[in-house]
Amino acid sequence: MTGSGTAAGAGPAPEPRRAALAAFGWAVVFTAMHVYWFAGGRFGLGDAPDVVPEATSTGDRVQGAVIVGMFAVGIVLPLALTRPWGRRIPRWAALFCLWTGAALVAVRGGAGLLDTALRSTGLAPHGLTGLTYEQITGDAHPSAYTIWSGVCVDAYFVLGGVLYGLTALRLGRRARPGRPVTAD
Repeated sequence: MTGSGTAAGAGPAPEPRRAALAAFGWAVVFTAMHVYWFAGGRFGLGDAPDVVPEATSTGDRVQGAVIVGMFAVGIVLPLALTRPWGRRIPRWAALFCLWTGAALVAVRGGAGLLDTALRSTGLAPHGLTGLTYEQITGDAHPSAYTIWSGVCVDAYFVLGGVLYGLTALRLGRRARPGRPVTAD
């Protein structure tokens, strides 16, 4: 990868465009669900009493602000890769954000799935975190709805990691020697 050039061209190839649009769609749904939960919605969280932690410290609020910024980049970047105005984004910056996002959401989702599997099978009653279900959800014996809601959310994180990784992979391939630097 040369590091020069831009992230998108005026007419992206169909394959990278599809990957970017899939990542964009994933991010829109992901963000919409988080806004819904922030507004007090419960669908997809199960029926446990304490599934959504409250921001009680300055650190929690700073973390929340950083995450909101990541949501914004997660939505705008894949869309930019499909539009002429996305050419202004340096390819290295787009790839850095895509790979970082892919790693973060894939690891978050994969760890959640592994944590649930370890708890459910009894191999590690406190999962990866060392916390009990009661410490996490407020319920020592969460319902199947709560557990499966968590599994679905974790799987959706993994899907996001795959989609962002696929977008980064396809964008990165166009930066190799002998290929155009833009998505034309």
